[in-house]
Amino acid sequence: MKKQISATIIASAMCMPATAMVDVYAGLDYRTTDTSQSVSGEDLKETNNLSGYLAFEHFIPMLPNAKLKYSDLSSETEAGSTKIDSSASNAILYYQLFNNDLFEVDLGLAYTHLDSDFQNLSSDLAQAYAAAKFFVPATGINAFAEIISGSLNSDKANDIELGVAYTFNPDAIINIAVRAGYRFQDAEINNLDQENKGLFAGMEIHF
Repeated sequence: MKKQISATIIASAMCMPATAMVDVYAGLDYRTTDTSQSVSGEDLKETNNLSGYLAFEHFIPMLPNAKLKYSDLSSETEAGSTKIDSSASNAILYYQLFNNDLFEVDLGLAYTHLDSDFQNLSSDLAQAYAAAKFFVPATGINAFAEIISGSLNSDKANDIELGVAYTFNPDAIINIAVRAGYRFQDAEINNLDQENKGLFAGMEIHF
């Protein structure tokens, strides 16, 4: 159900009309996720999950840009007897410190909500956010990195993405990019340590 909701949100965002003053980025990734937990007592098998994001960037220097992210982190035991629903959601405000033909650098703050039906655990974190893109001129290719990390309480979480992307018709009003890479997420909530890692591939639309 969470996967269907995530896909619906991203698909709806892709259909939104563009505005003259705001750039909208919407992406959906398909992930192969290897999950491990410290206290589950059973081996967890590799699963396929969806994650998505929606970002709004504008041209007003004093106001931050905004980004929403959602990651389905659900897993199953090797025996298939138990399904563990878990997810991570992020609301991010950030400033674009550099934006030119060679690279982009973003810095900001993130509110992160972690949720797992294993022992009904959840946590809300204030975190730091950083992202960067490095462009290969005249090719449509870029390498990217994105990090959400840090915490103000005893619970902890990290979310790290590394990958490459290719943008079709980058100078067009509406363009589409394909992307692939590696993503690592971990969380410590009370006595639960969970780690999710694996490859992803997806698509981004910009209008």
